[in-house]
Amino acid sequence: MNITSHRKGTIIFILILFLAFRIGYGGIYKSNLKKIESVKSQIEEEKKKNEVLGIISLLERKIKAHQERSFSVAEGTQILDRISRMAERLGIKIEAFNPLSAEEKEYYVELPLKIPFSCDYHQLGEFLSLIESSKEFIRVKELRMRKPTVAALGEAKIPEVELTVSGFYLKK
Repeated sequence: MNITSHRKGTIIFILILFLAFRIGYGGIYKSNLKKIESVKSQIEEEKKKNEVLGIISLLERKIKAHQERSFSVAEGTQILDRISRMAERLGIKIEAFNPLSAEEKEYYVELPLKIPFSCDYHQLGEFLSLIESSKEFIRVKELRMRKPTVAALGEAKIPEVELTVSGFYLKK
């Protein structure tokens, strides 16, 4: 009897171990594996979201920097003032400012301005350099030069310049 009850106890123990293993493997281990896979996929999604948010943040900083460089209103007075100060700084006498019609684009407004003046080549180079390196978005669109038709003997020949520049206003 002792052997039979010992066998029964061993069989029951083995059955209990087998059931515990099945329950542990099938119920607990597999469900935790699924949870781990779910967490891994969530981590991957969060990494992708963080990458996209990083790109968006970088683009927002670039847009803010560009907006700071664009003119604050969509009219030509600011570009006129800015160009006038640059010319005055170099001793260039501007004859007139001829604002051209604003050109509406999808994301910005281009504010062209035609400026006739006379100066020597050195001043013109410095003036163009100031315009191109200004804090605001200003670009030289067109440059026309004409030699003076009549010059007195011994008088320096100063060319006539017609410069077309454009300032940019970024739409919000």
